[in-house]
Amino acid sequence: RALAASARQTAAADCPPLLAECDGIARTATDMMETLRGALFRLRPPDVDELGLAASLEGLVAGWNGRSRGQPRFEITISGSFERLAASVSANLYRIVQEALTNAAKHAGATRVMLRLEMREAPPGGGDSAIALAIDDDGQPADPDPKGDSQLRSGLGLLGMRERVAALGGRLSFETGQPNGSSLRVIVPVAVSRAAAPVERAA
Repeated sequence: RALAASARQTAAADCPPLLAECDGIARTATDMMETLRGALFRLRPPDVDELGLAASLEGLVAGWNGRSRGQPRFEITISGSFERLAASVSANLYRIVQEALTNAAKHAGATRVMLRLEMREAPPGGGDSAIALAIDDDGQPADPDPKGDSQLRSGLGLLGMRERVAALGGRLSFETGQPNGSSLRVIVPVAVSRAAAPVERAA
């Protein structure tokens, strides 16, 4: 990008027809830099243990809105307190949301992606509290098959999410190809989720 800016200064004096080419190179370099920043952020997310799950997810959504430039628009709603979650639980939930938002962003024609995270208190009659995660988008999978499934259902992304949810003792459901878009639901019992679960550390 710096070379393009330098060449533009020369072109302005010696070869004005090259100005548009220099501007195009600068725009391409800027887009590449933004893409690289986004990739690095996804590969090495913030320390969820220090920032907390809620703040980390809000930052993740803000990053998606910055990269998508409003198409689609990502929204987040958080209910309840997540400050006392075990680090392993927060890290796995963050990675689940990260993968789910990536999948939602790939759906054709989506204008909204809505993330809701809720801490459900234990019922009065006994039982565990539970973490409820819901991610909905109003788009359609890019390549649905005749049975109503998409490649996402058997893809590595969904498989990885299922493995993380299973490690937390929870359950996951995913529906796609519906008239109203796609929906992901995750329920993780807090009593089980406080047990040891795999934590991913970026190298």
